[in-house]
Amino acid sequence: MPPSIVLEVLQILEGEVNLREETRVAEQAKPAIKSEEHAKQAEQLAGTQHKLGERTENMVDRIRALENGEEEFGKEIALLKQVALVMLDAKTILARADTGSPAIAAETEAIELLLQSKRINPKGGGGGGANPGGGGSGTTNDSALTLIGSGVNEKENREDHGVSQATGDSGPKLPEEFRTGLDEYFNRLEKARGK
Repeated sequence: MPPSIVLEVLQILEGEVNLREETRVAEQAKPAIKSEEHAKQAEQLAGTQHKLGERTENMVDRIRALENGEEEFGKEIALLKQVALVMLDAKTILARADTGSPAIAAETEAIELLLQSKRINPKGGGGGGANPGGGGSGTTNDSALTLIGSGVNEKENREDHGVSQATGDSGPKLPEEFRTGLDEYFNRLEKARGK
């Protein structure tokens, strides 16, 4: 498959991941804003979803236009058609000013479907040499949840280097309920800082 098509599909995938995040933010902000403002946000999200759906349909046409496109890339064509239908569902949900679970689920389904393709795969390789760009034959079993944040390597290998705590060991021990409360407090602070 031409790299330009693979790149466009990956950009659609990235756009869908970003849209899902924007939908979550809109849903979280819903209690704090007027319903008209939320409806306006949902309308903008629906417009973005519509554009992503159109781009996906254009990819189907571009793949079909390739020499032997239907025969060689039938699976990808069927998959992208299914993605376009799911995106249409998501757009319809967002157009009703619903940024809750149904919209996020539809967006996640579109992401999952995009990740299913073997040839349109963000984990596939691309190499140089005598056959540049070859190696895009990887597969992925990673779910769309792995795309929640950029820069996270779920498959990294961490090692314990045996460093012990140098401070805080000699003082009086806090009661368990205080330690649990402090742990919860600091965990929430870290989560809030990560967002």
